[in-house]
Amino acid sequence: MQRRLRRGYWGLVGLTLFFGAWLAWINWQRQDDTLHSTLRVETAFLADATSAYLDRYESIMSALGNDLLMHPELLTAPDQLQPFLQRYRGLLGPDQALSINLATPGGQVFATTLPGERKLPNFRSIPEIWPGFEQAARTKGLEVSQAVYGPMLNRWVIPLRLMVRSAAGQPKFLIAVPVELNNFLERWRRSVAAAEYAMPGMSIALMRADGYLLARWPAPRTDDLPRFYSTKRQGALARAAQRAPDGAMSGVFSGRVDADDIPRLGAWVRLPQYKVLVNMTVPRALLWRDFWRAYWPALTILALWLAVLTLAYRMVRRQAERDSTQLRDRAEIMYRLANQDSLTGLLNRRGMNEHLQRAHDLAREHGIGYALVLFDLDYFKLINDGFGHAAGDAVLQQVAHLLQTRVRKEDHVARWGGEEFLVLLPDSSLETARAAAEKLRDIISHTRMSVGGTELRLSASFGVSAWEPESHLTIAELLGQCDSALYNAKAGGRNRVMQFEGKSAQDYLQGFTLKRAIEDDRIRVAYQPLVSLADGQITGFEALARLVAENGDVIAAGQFIDVANRLRLEHRIDSRVSKQVMSHCSQRMEQTGMPMKYMINCSADFLSRPEDVQRLLDRAQHFCSACAVDMTGKAKPMVIEITERQLIGDAEAVRKLVQPLIDFGFELAVDDFGSGYSSYLYVLKLPVNYIKIEAELVREAAHSARAQAMVRSINSMAHELGILTIAEGIEDEATADAMRRIGVDWGQGYYWGRPEIER
Repeated sequence: MQRRLRRGYWGLVGLTLFFGAWLAWINWQRQDDTLHSTLRVETAFLADATSAYLDRYESIMSALGNDLLMHPELLTAPDQLQPFLQRYRGLLGPDQALSINLATPGGQVFATTLPGERKLPNFRSIPEIWPGFEQAARTKGLEVSQAVYGPMLNRWVIPLRLMVRSAAGQPKFLIAVPVELNNFLERWRRSVAAAEYAMPGMSIALMRADGYLLARWPAPRTDDLPRFYSTKRQGALARAAQRAPDGAMSGVFSGRVDADDIPRLGAWVRLPQYKVLVNMTVPRALLWRDFWRAYWPALTILALWLAVLTLAYRMVRRQAERDSTQLRDRAEIMYRLANQDSLTGLLNRRGMNEHLQRAHDLAREHGIGYALVLFDLDYFKLINDGFGHAAGDAVLQQVAHLLQTRVRKEDHVARWGGEEFLVLLPDSSLETARAAAEKLRDIISHTRMSVGGTELRLSASFGVSAWEPESHLTIAELLGQCDSALYNAKAGGRNRVMQFEGKSAQDYLQGFTLKRAIEDDRIRVAYQPLVSLADGQITGFEALARLVAENGDVIAAGQFIDVANRLRLEHRIDSRVSKQVMSHCSQRMEQTGMPMKYMINCSADFLSRPEDVQRLLDRAQHFCSACAVDMTGKAKPMVIEITERQLIGDAEAVRKLVQPLIDFGFELAVDDFGSGYSSYLYVLKLPVNYIKIEAELVREAAHSARAQAMVRSINSMAHELGILTIAEGIEDEATADAMRRIGVDWGQGYYWGRPEIER
């Protein structure tokens, strides 16, 4: 219970943590998607503003070029060219366009809006500008050049250049407009002011397609701006743009950027007409901030849930510990009830089996032998019958108390059966067991038992056995030895101690095996057909007991019935056989509606027990009441077979035993007729319906005239008395023909079929 509770608690904790992790992952993905979506939107807005800004410059600069191409005389009239250029600078915005410069295709500046009489430079002589100039010469539209320090302006600018070409496509002159870098960034900052508030640490940048940074806000924190703007970018943004599929106009990236070397998330938009990228980034820490802001309430709820769960677990665990203590106490009580005999307080069979197994394992591993003493109170049935079961119980309790006070502390005593007791003597030999049994026998025989004011003298019969290293006996074999020795003690006059004297293990193992088979319900019924000799039709079956061994082998009754007789187990076998036969008969009647005769062998051991006969009668009434065929007032299908060697007393005594069954409608058959003189007395005194002619006599009649005469005599006598005859042991056609000629009614034998267990 504690383990299951602990597992359940940690299972819920694990499930909660898993749910928390899953919720965190979902929230992280949502915040990540939200932040990237925001960056995409803001970057697209910024890209639109940048594109509009550059489109305006390109439009005005293209108009300036077209005007100059239409009025080429202005190029040679400086006094007229200057006002003309100033007007266009006013259109561009004097705060943004620092100047307008005109240069020849070779790079020589020949006009500028900058004041002064200074000598105009040649772009070839300025290394920072000339590569951009060459690029502009090859570009048809507006070219955004690399950020440089303007030598004529003494400040950082982004040059915007446009090569003016003739109608034939020949370069005529270059228009170069330097845009102040800080002014350009300020316009950017104002366009994303709202985003800056929502996303602190935000940065925006304009980068050329070839990897050079044009502008960044906030301004880079470095004293070496020339190196900063002249270094090709290698950070996450540059790699993301380079790895983007051809034609991709936008994307996102994550990583460190060159400007401040901190982990950032960002989005970029490509302006292909100007060969630049616009991007916006925020510190990755911003994602953690948004994640914790959104996840904190759920985390608080999960923490409260874990606190409540832990509190509930502790409360339930305390209650479970109390319940476990109570259950443990109850378990101890139940164990005692399961392993102790309720009447005597001694071990019962189950409890003793545990001690037997322990002693046997110890003996096999270390060679420490043990001994068994099995004894049975003599004539105990007379006490129950004469004084009542309460008196019998009192005697058993007094014997149990006597045993507990007379055995060693290490010995174990069990009530093995009704009036049987078993004593286990650890670390003992056969001599020790015999001496202990003699001592107990003497004590019991000299002890007066008080029952209802009457003193009784008891005696007991003892059987002893012991495990020895060289014998390699099993527990079952030792108990079988005790059973056999106890039987010999009773057969030898009772009130004595006997040890096993059999010749082989089979002598005592059969008895134990038979008991186990009865207890495990492994007694089965085999049915052999009874056939009408006149027409060959099956008229009934004889039910024969079979023992199914633990390995599945089927053992015929002849191999165990003598043992059952000696151990007084026949009544238990007959009880199981009769129950199965009645169930089989009822099922067959329900299926076919045709009654068949079923012959059951009933021993004297069974018939002499009124309680067993009454139980048989009760079962018969139950099955008849539920039968598909109304058998009221008719002879029942059940036939009780009696055998001379099985019966006790005279015919009148036998009649009293079977009278309740006859009154109900059972019929009688005398089995093995012709094997003894008493059979004729039973036919004379009892209401016999069938005579079964002994098998040996039937087989002799097939080739012996004398035997045929005897069978003919029995058959004639039976028919005159209105009794049907059955020939047993018919194994061939010749014997069947002989019986048919004599006029025997039915036949039974291997000729028609062997006994078979119905599966």
